[in-house]
Amino acid sequence: MKGKYDPEKCRELIQENIDIEFFRAICEPVRSELLIFLASSGELTIGEIAENFPQNRSVISRHLDYMNRFGAVERRKVGREVFYKVDKKAIVGNFETAATNMKTLLNM
Repeated sequence: MKGKYDPEKCRELIQENIDIEFFRAICEPVRSELLIFLASSGELTIGEIAENFPQNRSVISRHLDYMNRFGAVERRKVGREVFYKVDKKAIVGNFETAATNMKTLLNM
């Protein structure tokens, strides 16, 4: 028989075992659209990306920098140009880790 449900313990275990900040970074509506766009377009400059969105370039740049900070996209600078692409390995890894850890936590 399983032990008594403890919401605080469950919250603590989830926060310790799931990269919540990563998922916040990719689930915001504009950022999720950026990920979908980059996944289907490949590596692009910030200018090429921004011309496909209604937000101005600086807003798009901030979103991309935020996702880069949490590992969802890779950033590469060549001269004055900044290129972004989806970090597929990091995204898949985060989802796999989250799924494995959630299965473990839910079976406690």
